This record gives sequence, C-alpha cells and structure tokens, in this order.
Amino acid sequence: MNNAGVPVVAIPKTMDNDVRNTEYCIGFSTAITRAMDAINRQRSTVGSHERIGVFRVFGRDAGYTSLYTAFVTSVRCAIPEYQFDLNKMIDLLVNDKRNNPSNYSLVVLSEGAEWQGYEVQHYGAEDAYGHRKKMNVGEAFSDKLKAATGEETIVSDLTYDLRSGEADFVDKMVASTFAGMAFDCIVEGKSGLMTAIVNGCYTLSPIPDPRLGPRKVEVDTMYNTERYRPTYNHKLGLPIFLTRA
Repeated sequence: MNNAGVPVVAIPKTMDNDVRNTEYCIGFSTAITRAMDAINRQRSTVGSHERIGVFRVFGRDAGYTSLYTAFVTSVRCAIPEYQFDLNKMIDLLVNDKRNNPSNYSLVVLSEGAEWQGYEVQHYGAEDAYGHRKKMNVGEAFSDKLKAATGEETIVSDLTYDLRSGEADFVDKMVASTFAGMAFDCIVEGKSGLMTAIVNGCYTLSPIPDPRLGPRKVEVDTMYNTERYRPTYNHKLGLPIFLTRA
C-alpha cells in the first residue's frame, strides 16, 4: 500500500513472531504463556495415564512458538525449519518416558513441522494469502509413534486456545508502546515504516518486503538438531527475546 502511494505505518502482530525487521511481534508472549500453562496443566493427566503427550501449536512456516514453548517447559520440540528423523524422535520420547519416575514424556510440534519423508496433507479452501489448512501433524505423528512402539499418546491441539483470553503483561506493554510510536509517526508525517524491537530496543524499521517471506528460526544457533530441543547455551549478549531482527 505504501508503495502504491497510500501512506502506511505498520505494527507487527502475529503469534508466530515471524515478521522480518523486528525481534518481537504482538501476541507472541501471550501465545507462549498460554501454551506453557496448558502443557503444565496437562502434565498431571499425561503422567497419571503414563502416556506420551503430543502438543500442536501455531507455526506454519516458522518455529518460534514451538521452540520457545519447549524452552520454558523443558520438552522436546519440532519446527518447520528442520525435518527431524522420525525414529530418532520416537526413541528420544520413549527413553524420556522410561527415565521419568512418573513414566511420561512430552513433545510440542509446530503445525508446519515435518519429519523426513512426511507428506503434508491440506484441506479446505485457500485463504486470502493462498494458504490451505494443514492436517494435524500431531495426530499423524501420534499414529506413527503408536504403530512403532505400542505406546499410548494424548494429542492436544493448542492452536486456537492460544488465541483466546486476555493479553499478558508483555503484550499489553508492547502493544501500547507500538501504538504510541505509530501515532507519533503519523503526527510527524512519516510513513513506510514499521514499529519494531531491534537489539532489544524500540525503534522504527522499514516495512518488510512480503516477497521475502517470514522470518525463520536460525537452526544453527537456536535449535539442537541432535536432541530436538532449544539451544540453551551461548546466550550472553543477546536481546531479551534471544534473537536478532
């Protein structure tokens, strides 16, 4: 719109946290908080039934929601940026279960996660961006796990639950600050800019080119491809959200 001559000031808002030119998007913190709460509530159910819990969260193209949920709940995860080995993931979860005194284990999958050889199935009509809904990878993974091991699972789709309820403190603060910044731009006659957080600080960035696609997880520094977990070390000097724009 701005390139077409309509003055635009943008504000990044997506739970996937995958907008370029910013380290944070409104909705991300609330989504992680909701996912963390849901998983921690369901631990007792998964544990009492001695099963493997499989949780699906948002993340069609970027794995930030899955990765950061795993970070704060200390569970395995799968992200769209890296195709995991199915047998290896299953072995890790079975071993986690056996080594857990309560005899359960947990994994969180992005909706766009894939294992090697997995063919994504879609359904429904295309949305305004040409996307069709993806079949539930959590259910598909659960079927493979049960067939390979005989272990029982509990599959929980958290996607729409993450959209519900009141925003948390971080999102309220960031949203209010972004709104004030956008208003200042309008008053000052500025356009073609997006409110952003870069290097942990509030700033204005160019509106990202949509042709570049979403911002992705940096697998080499953020995801442990051997353990299918977030990378926990080497964080000194990083901004609060552990990634740079």
